[in-house]
Amino acid sequence: MKRTALIAILSACALASAAVAASSVTTLPTGWKIRGNDGPVATVGTLPTGLVLSRDGSLLIELEAGHRKPALRVFDAATLRELRSLPLNGAYGAPLRDADGDGVWVAVPGTFQEQIAHVDVATATVDRAVSLPLPFYPVALAHARGGRLAVAGDVANRVAIVDPAAQRMIGGYDVGHHPAAVLSSPDGTRLYVAERGTDAVDVVGAVRAHIVVGRHPDALAADATHLYVADSDDDDVAVVDLATNRVVQHARIPFARAGAFGASPNALALDGDRLYVSCGAANAIAVFRTGPHGLVPLGAIPTGWYPTAIAVDRAHGALYVADGKGESGHANPRFSPLVRGPDVDFIADNLAGSIRRLAIPDDAALQHGLADVRDLAQHDDVPSSPVVRANGPIKHVIYVIKENRTYDQILGDVAGADGDASLVMFGEKITPNQHAIVKRFGVFDRFFEDAHVSADGHNWATAAFANDYLEKMWPQNYASRRPFYDFEDGAEAAVPHGGYLWDDAARAGVSLRNYGEFVSGGPSGPTPVSTSSEVLGKTTDRNYATFDMSVEDVDRFTEWKREFDAYEARRALPQLEIVRFPRDHTSGTRAGAVTPQGMVADNDLAVGKLVDAISHSPDWSSTAIFVLEDDAQNGPDHVDEQRSTFYLASPYAAGGVQHAAYTQASVLRTIEILLGLPPMSAYDAGAPALSAAFTATPNLAPFDALPAQIDVRAKNGAAAYRAADSARFDLAAADRVDDATMNDVLWHAVRGVRATPPPYGAFR
Repeated sequence: MKRTALIAILSACALASAAVAASSVTTLPTGWKIRGNDGPVATVGTLPTGLVLSRDGSLLIELEAGHRKPALRVFDAATLRELRSLPLNGAYGAPLRDADGDGVWVAVPGTFQEQIAHVDVATATVDRAVSLPLPFYPVALAHARGGRLAVAGDVANRVAIVDPAAQRMIGGYDVGHHPAAVLSSPDGTRLYVAERGTDAVDVVGAVRAHIVVGRHPDALAADATHLYVADSDDDDVAVVDLATNRVVQHARIPFARAGAFGASPNALALDGDRLYVSCGAANAIAVFRTGPHGLVPLGAIPTGWYPTAIAVDRAHGALYVADGKGESGHANPRFSPLVRGPDVDFIADNLAGSIRRLAIPDDAALQHGLADVRDLAQHDDVPSSPVVRANGPIKHVIYVIKENRTYDQILGDVAGADGDASLVMFGEKITPNQHAIVKRFGVFDRFFEDAHVSADGHNWATAAFANDYLEKMWPQNYASRRPFYDFEDGAEAAVPHGGYLWDDAARAGVSLRNYGEFVSGGPSGPTPVSTSSEVLGKTTDRNYATFDMSVEDVDRFTEWKREFDAYEARRALPQLEIVRFPRDHTSGTRAGAVTPQGMVADNDLAVGKLVDAISHSPDWSSTAIFVLEDDAQNGPDHVDEQRSTFYLASPYAAGGVQHAAYTQASVLRTIEILLGLPPMSAYDAGAPALSAAFTATPNLAPFDALPAQIDVRAKNGAAAYRAADSARFDLAAADRVDDATMNDVLWHAVRGVRATPPPYGAFR
């Protein structure tokens, strides 16, 4: 079945809360599947992060903290009909219900004002607020002793103690990096704080302790005897004895893949003797029985895309699950950057979350659900292949990472493939080499990014994963509510369990050279190239420019070629090279900068020259070149907003039109097989390898790069469309520019000032 047939059709008001009908199995752009719910489903805004029920169970209160304007919504719990909503300037985490009422406190983080606010649920109004010191970034709240509140500050590495009656902060505690959750002990004398940037829980208050649990703990729950900690990058729940502050068990998520991590346990809910564990990356809830002998797995519950929160109402037999990414992927052929406001159709705005209501399952249903969750996960076997295998004919892999393009933007004009020529922005005249590559080596018209934007894109492209910290925090950064872009170059909280491709290679003794990936500074800037990774520090070419749009990709190629020639002279080409060609990102129409067409053409020429150089070398017969974008955020596509370009260049490439669905994780899985590396996450472990894209009979004819057909150094004039806006763009790193604005600039730069972008319309 074509992927288009599996994409749910949403109405024009899909991002307003509304009940939607249950569907059958839906395949996500990642290749994983979700099953529709038999009960009510409400579509909400972007990234719901918390749920809480009113005391009598009649109301469900949801907080959402995605790219769109944050909000608190109140639903009729039985029907999931929205009753009222409250827009907020910022939001994160779960609402905290009053100790003696149905009002809630919410964390309201932001760049210029940070506070916690109390919401009257009956009227959906803020009736009081407490300001917090800058920078703080509140992410979690808990009741503390004496009617006070404890507030965890992700940026401040601190827990503030707030007197809600006096509406002021009265003290606090320094804790570890990136506190993500806070919980009071049953007697109120201690606070437990999950440190998402480390592997520990801090205990503060009457007793001070430091409990090592597991990687990146980000959710807490407790009963009278035990503390339960969701270790988001270890796929387990750590059980801590409250009397001794010792870990007595690590309960593995029952559907976690053996030998590969990637379930992302991220929220906990205790109900009697059951513990429910939301597992975002696995699209499922794990369920355990609690007891004196620890946690016993009972089974699982399938959910929507990326669950983030759970609420349980035993009295009414109902379980509520918030899904951070909703019920499906989305095509965006009508993307219109000219439409401002809540419906610009930008990918981060299209990630509409959902809430599901379902009956609390019995033990037998949980066992059935466990089998269902395992079946819905991607688990493609690797077929026998004379080429895609360890110790096969391919000994060298060149892995090229580019920036931010959809399939239709570049290859929508390729005959015989599933493209929409009306959406082409940088067609064959601007990208002759990429078009020549697909004619010679094959075109992939069902290649999907696992990623949404560059923040998670460079992680998916190099780790086959984006962990829960990344999934939760990049929307805050892209919405300009959080100033820190701490998602690359080894930022502590974002590093997944399995590490990155270079770590995988180093552990296996695979020789590596890195050109521009996960580094900062650069030869063209005031600081030298640097990286926080010890492995990359030893294997990075420090003369290779980093993310700097003033540097031509052809110059990057020249530096790469200098080393390549030296390797060839010694017959010592590394087994794996990672090459970043970022200039197809462009600088918009900034006056004096190279035009978008020129930058994309320069990028195309660099790719063509690299394939040309390798194909004319002695190592051509043993090499495969993989070229992809880190994400597909900056443009329209009629199949899916996560569909992008992918190029395979090798003597063993089968050629033709490849309709099979592949992802970034598929590319990494293929590279791992070729080089004898283990998978890094559950995603590359289960992704289909590109075995069918290779043939056993090589075509050793070299590839000759085509010259640019336009001026790659043509400059934007002062009168260029939105040149003044482009001059203000922050291009020091990827994706610091609002993509709707950048895409508007690019469309008009390519099509002309009077050109009309695809008309805005309903989601498809």
